[in-house]
Formats: sequence, C-alpha cells, structure tokens
Amino acid sequence: MLPFAVKAQWQTEYNRNGDEAMERKDYGDAKFWYEEGVANCDRYSIDKLTEIWMLDESMRISMRTVMGRCLSCLNEQALAKDSLAIRQLIDYYSEGIGTAKNEISANHWKEQLEQLRRPVIDILTPNGSKERMRFFAGYHASPVAPYGIQVGGMGKSVGWYIRLRSNFVFQETQYDYTVVQNLLKIEELDNKGALYRATAENVKKTYLTGSVGIMLKVASNMFISAGAGYWDRKDAREFIEVNDDGSAIPGTSGWARLRNSSMNGVMLDLDGTYVISGKFYGTLGASLMDFKYVYPSIGIGIFF
Repeated sequence: MLPFAVKAQWQTEYNRNGDEAMERKDYGDAKFWYEEGVANCDRYSIDKLTEIWMLDESMRISMRTVMGRCLSCLNEQALAKDSLAIRQLIDYYSEGIGTAKNEISANHWKEQLEQLRRPVIDILTPNGSKERMRFFAGYHASPVAPYGIQVGGMGKSVGWYIRLRSNFVFQETQYDYTVVQNLLKIEELDNKGALYRATAENVKKTYLTGSVGIMLKVASNMFISAGAGYWDRKDAREFIEVNDDGSAIPGTSGWARLRNSSMNGVMLDLDGTYVISGKFYGTLGASLMDFKYVYPSIGIGIFF
C-alpha cells in the first residue's frame, strides 16, 4: 500500500502548493503546481487553471498548451455524461478558453446537457440495448379541423404519435336528405315524397379526424412521420316542411344530413418535423382523406 499512499500524498501536495501561490496572487507559480494535476485530469486543478485564465489575461499565452490538455480531459469526462464537465466545456467554447471560440460546439454541449436534464424512461430496442424515450405534446390543425392535439414519444431513432382534430361543430341528425328542385327530399319521414325547405341560416359542417403513426429520425433535428386513421365529415341542415304553395308548415322542423357531401373513411398522414434547440418542434404535412381529398396540416409543440 505504500506506493499508493505516497502517490495520494503527491497528488494533493501540488494542489496545496498551488492554493498557497493563489493566495499570494503568484499566478505563474500556481500554474506550475496545478499543471501536475492536469496529467491525471484532476478536476480541482482544471478548475483552478480556468480561474487563473479568467483572472489574469497576461497569463493566457503561456497557458495555451496546458489549457488544451484541460480541454481534452473535459471532453473525455463529458463523453462519459459528466454534467459538470459539460458545463465547463460550454464555457470553454463560448469564451474561447484554451481554444478558439466555437458556438457550434458550445450549442452541441448545451443540447447534451439539456438531454441529461430531461425526464426519460428506458425501453428495450429489438437488439436488447437500452434506448431513451422523450415525450412530446402540442397543437395540430388543418384548414377543415383547426383544433387539434398531438402527443407521442421519440426514442433514439424511432417514435410514435397520436393525433386528434376537430372543428368543434356538432349536430345530431335524424335523417338523410337529397336536393330536388332546390328543396330537400327526406325519404325516411312517414309522408314520403314530401318536400322540405332548408333554413339557410342553420347549416353546420362537422369534421372529426383521428390517426396514429410512426416517426423516423432522418437527421439530427429532423423527423419524418407516416400514419393512418379515420375521418368523418357531416353536412347538416335544419329543415321545415312546406305546402304546395311553398309556405312553411309549423312544427315540422328538424335536422338532416346531406348524403352527397357527408362521408367518412380511411385517412393517411405524411409529415416532416423539425426540432428547435432540442425542446420545441414544428410540423408541416398533409392528410389524404379516402384517397380523394388532400388537406395540409401544421403543428407546434414541446418535448418534455
């Protein structure tokens, strides 16, 4: 055990000597002692050398080499998910400590630090390794269904979503109708063949859509998604029975659904999603209704 004890004493001695030099504000002597700790990636020595760099600009030229070694140590520790090392790397690249300023590298480590702070769960990938999943939620809309919500989760490269949209217009209908000579023909009523007049001010169009899909990562901040679901569109009109002369018959009003334009069926989604700063996202895409109608869609949201 003697060699290990001697080594431990030696490792703490250079930091004590460096601290004494710092108290005298002899930064050159302090730098000499702390340099010994950098050989072992001693975090305390790295912190003190960083402090000297910030306190005395005249020392910076002579510190370029040792600060480069500090940078290498911090990179190794940051790759091991050491959040303190990542914070220091952000300062090194943002302030140009021991290296040129590099906002791209600073932003990269900011994203890594943000990912470490996020609540995550572990799921098993098909090959048995663990993969972190992040959840998201946001607003999603199309021209016909402007109110919607999207929730989902994203793993390392594959994710999922659930999407619901509506225009929040709802009306129960008892009958179907067709148009005959600018009037409504409602065959379900007892007096078959009678004609009815639509009340022009009471027309309601209902849109409901729901879909699920998968997401695939195609770039560091870009995902594509595809899904399938169900959609329902209903055109409802209030009606009233009319006499032969066109006058309304009181007490004969109701609501009916137009057969020709009310429909439902399969819906397919295709979207692209861009993630901003690792936290926010924007989605742009389109939905194909019953293989006949195409509506664009847009969404925004946040990752948790």
